[in-house]
Amino acid sequence: MKKVKLAVKERDSFGSPEARRMRKSGWIPGVLYGAGESSKALAVEEKALKQALGRERGNVILSLTIEGSKKAHAAILKEYQPDPLGRGILHVDFLEVSMDKPIEASIHIELTGTAQGVKDGGILDQSQRELHIRCLPGDMPSSIDYDVSEMVIGDSIRVSDLTPPQGVEILNDPDNGVASVLAPKLVVEEVTEEEAEEGAEEAAEGAPAEETPSEGGEQTGK
Repeated sequence: MKKVKLAVKERDSFGSPEARRMRKSGWIPGVLYGAGESSKALAVEEKALKQALGRERGNVILSLTIEGSKKAHAAILKEYQPDPLGRGILHVDFLEVSMDKPIEASIHIELTGTAQGVKDGGILDQSQRELHIRCLPGDMPSSIDYDVSEMVIGDSIRVSDLTPPQGVEILNDPDNGVASVLAPKLVVEEVTEEEAEEGAEEAAEGAPAEETPSEGGEQTGK
């Protein structure tokens, strides 16, 4: 796991109006907790946070430096609250960690390659996309990869088939399914009994009516 420096500042004003004002100026309200210390209310510049995290989100050790202090706090992004309207991040939670003590986190499962079964017309179905793991902060991987190239139709993999890096413990049930290659589905149009009866009635209505002889019988000219 990479380590990135991030400057933050402590805040002493709270409430929704103040939080909205901060966001308009490009800052996000947040909190730092953990390591046996009392929590600290922080503000972090949204642009700087996104640059520090990149695409890895929680798989980065942040070296937080609070404005006016020389002490650096090793932390991970524990949680963040996105704006439901897609206008950025509303709030962030940082968890302070000790580099010599294991932590638990969730990481992505990355399936690499193209399964042979997919080339043969099958469908790769990934039922589990994240793993819950435990390791030292410095050993945290960005993901655990699995090459699916040799998988054919009918093959499946479980958590027990994944190989974590040294020092990383997977906490999920080893029997949990991760992915499988499914056979292509044939779409068969089923006709119900009611639909069949309706079709028969429509056919009957469209058929020419039978000629009925008159009561007086057929008349012929003399």
